[in-house]
This record gives sequence, structure tokens and C-alpha cells, in this order.
Amino acid sequence: MRVMKWIMNGGHTLVTMVRRCRVKAMFLCLGYNALTMITLKKQGKIA
Repeated sequence: MRVMKWIMNGGHTLVTMVRRCRVKAMFLCLGYNALTMITLKKQGKIA
């Protein structure tokens, strides 16, 4: 979670509605997973 706060600025949300918080968290996790997959691909750990 620390990487998500540091690299993707996901530590604090300024939106107040629960639906918006969920959508923001979903896109944050999607971006984190994409970044992790790109990093692992560059390192040759996944095909």
C-alpha cells in the first residue's frame, strides 16, 4: 500500500461520496496492477 500512496498519490481522497471513493480506489488499483505488470515484464519475470 505504501507504493500506492507514494507513486500514485493514493493516500487521501478528496471526494466524499462512497460511490466516487470506490471508483477512485478501483482505478488506483487498476493502475497499480498495470504498473506492476509492466515492471515485472521488463525484469523478465513474466512472459
